[in-house]
Amino acid sequence: MKIGLVRHFKVKQQLPKGFLIGHDALTDWYARYDEADIHYKNVDLRETNWEICYASPMSRAHNTARHIYKGNILLLDDLREISALNLMNTRYRLPLIVWAILIKRKTLANNPVREAAEKKLIDFVEKLLSGQEKEVLIVSHGFIMMLLQQVLAARGFTGEKFNNPANGKVYVFEKD
Repeated sequence: MKIGLVRHFKVKQQLPKGFLIGHDALTDWYARYDEADIHYKNVDLRETNWEICYASPMSRAHNTARHIYKGNILLLDDLREISALNLMNTRYRLPLIVWAILIKRKTLANNPVREAAEKKLIDFVEKLLSGQEKEVLIVSHGFIMMLLQQVLAARGFTGEKFNNPANGKVYVFEKD
C-alpha cells in the first residue's frame, strides 16, 4: 500500500500588525487565515496514479486537493487542523513569536485536543488499511501530517521523514 501526504499550499495572509497582540486579535487573524486564498503551484505526484484522495474540509486543503487531484475528493473532518487557541490564556498581549511558540508547545503537549485528534487519525488509518484502495493521497495540514506519519510508522510504513512538511510536496509512505 502507498499513502501520499500533502500539506496544503501556502496561504496568502499577512501576519498581524503590531508588536503586542491580544488573544482576540490572534483569534480574528486565524479566522481570516482559515478563509484566505492560497499560492497555487505545480506538484510532483511522484509518478503515482492515486486511486482516491482524502482532504481536510478547510478551504486551503480542499482547494489544494482540487488543484492537484482530478478525481473525486472525500472531505474528512478528521483531517482538519487542530486548534490550541482555546487552551491558551486569553488575558495576555504578547509578541506574535511568543504566541507561536506557546501554541506550538500546547499542540505538541498531551492534552484532550491532541489526544482526540490522534484517536481519529488512528481510526482513519485502520479504515484505510482494511479498504480496497492501494494508492491513497491525503491533503491536510502540517501537524496532522506529523501525527499521520507517526501512526503510519507504528503500522510498519516507511517513507520520507519530516519535522515541518513543505507546502505542496508529496511525502510517500509504503508498506508491502
